[in-house]
Amino acid sequence: NVMLLEFENCGIPREVWEEKKETLEAALNIFIVKIKDGKDRRHVVIHAVPADMGLPDVARWNPAYMNGLGDFVLVLGQGLTGLVTVNLAVTPHVLIGGSTGSGKSILLKSLLMQAIQKDASVYIADFKGCVDYPGVWKKECHLISDEIKLRDTLKELVGELETRKEILRAAECANIKEYNERIRPIFRRIIIACDEVAELTDKTGLSKEGKEKIDEITGYMATIARQGRAFGLHLILATQRPDANILPGQVKNNIDCRICGRADNVLSMIILDNADAADQIPKDAQGRFLMHDGTVFQGFIFGEWE
Repeated sequence: NVMLLEFENCGIPREVWEEKKETLEAALNIFIVKIKDGKDRRHVVIHAVPADMGLPDVARWNPAYMNGLGDFVLVLGQGLTGLVTVNLAVTPHVLIGGSTGSGKSILLKSLLMQAIQKDASVYIADFKGCVDYPGVWKKECHLISDEIKLRDTLKELVGELETRKEILRAAECANIKEYNERIRPIFRRIIIACDEVAELTDKTGLSKEGKEKIDEITGYMATIARQGRAFGLHLILATQRPDANILPGQVKNNIDCRICGRADNVLSMIILDNADAADQIPKDAQGRFLMHDGTVFQGFIFGEWE
């Protein structure tokens, strides 16, 4: 259903076409997926779908969506041209932002559910007593509800990273995928998730000892962010707090997959390094997200996992 519309650009740079995206959509009665340079610098190509084939307001999860996906590909939602996915084997870490009610917690749970069904080992840091992860979550995940346990767990996981590094080096394997294809027993991928990363990193009002504890936690997270891809350790972090200090640069700079739902300018800038989410996501939208590469998708609704 994707249309390719090619135009002579008349000397107008592609960047200007992108700035006028909404005007073009209204004039041509289409939804634009992306705008690219054409066969030469004098042409521009618009990838689009008809206006009556826009994103649904509600998208419901179907387990069949996981069929046929690659090594560790997770489904994010429904995009204009089909399912939108993230391959953790290639893009190892995910940062999700969004205001209260934007749907980010449901998106996080959706990704974790899929990871568990792909036999990953999932650790969830939730300092609200883990009340959002009842029933099967307690059975299938490692739930962490305080800073000391989180620090000790992250320290153990960094130790596991170093162990895997030595084993892969001895086996002359470049990454966990290559190792698991050649050698048994296989290494399970490890997911470290948090629904509100500000609760882990906020030093406001803490004692010197408390601040040192937070520094240890962020230091371990930074190590996983830098080195985790090859060895199967992944961060999936979410936040709603519009505070530039919520995530240290040593962690954030190593997270390539960034997703933002309904947000103000500040939070959009924190997550995407631009204000596009504030401009493009309707103020009343639930489950609508914008990715770092400009892809818009509708996240899935699913019943409480049982």
